[in-house]
Amino acid sequence: MAILKDIGDSLKALLQDNIPELKPVNSIVFDSPAEIEPTGNPMLSVFLYQIIENGYLRNTQPEPIDTDKMRYPPLILDLHFIFTPYAKVKETELIIIEKLMQVFYDNSVLKGDMLKGGLIEAGNKEIRVVPNNLTFDEINKLWERFPSKPFKLSASYILSPVKVPSGKPIAVIKRVMEKEIDMHRMDTGT
Repeated sequence: MAILKDIGDSLKALLQDNIPELKPVNSIVFDSPAEIEPTGNPMLSVFLYQIIENGYLRNTQPEPIDTDKMRYPPLILDLHFIFTPYAKVKETELIIIEKLMQVFYDNSVLKGDMLKGGLIEAGNKEIRVVPNNLTFDEINKLWERFPSKPFKLSASYILSPVKVPSGKPIAVIKRVMEKEIDMHRMDTGT
């Protein structure tokens, strides 16, 4: 399974379906803003800049399979993305970022047909899209990672929880199927 690739495919399909300016095939790229050379055609950089293991959901219980097997819990991630529009005309960039925010507002939970590839099979029935309201200092620090690029208007979102199945094999277990209790009367000697 390629969970992160499937997340990218899901985002690309959602955005291309809802933002007419991004319909052309190569208009959405998964490159860092440092690697983008604007072509004049509208495009959107969807950059995964941070992956964090979700500490709150880390200790989930193994999942029972039938009566004699147990699947180890998945690795649960929070994916931090920055979305940066590029266009020849600045007004087009504003239109793209506004529509992007509207799409994520209207589709704050990715589910069903919105999830591409093997996401559902991997246990990702719902993935939330949450605004990541970075402070001005955090935005500046992020853009400092792209030293040769000027600051551009961007939006940041977190996708969570993203489940990556454990690589451990399914464990065979023995469950208590029946319990026998023998009761004997004790002689108390009275």
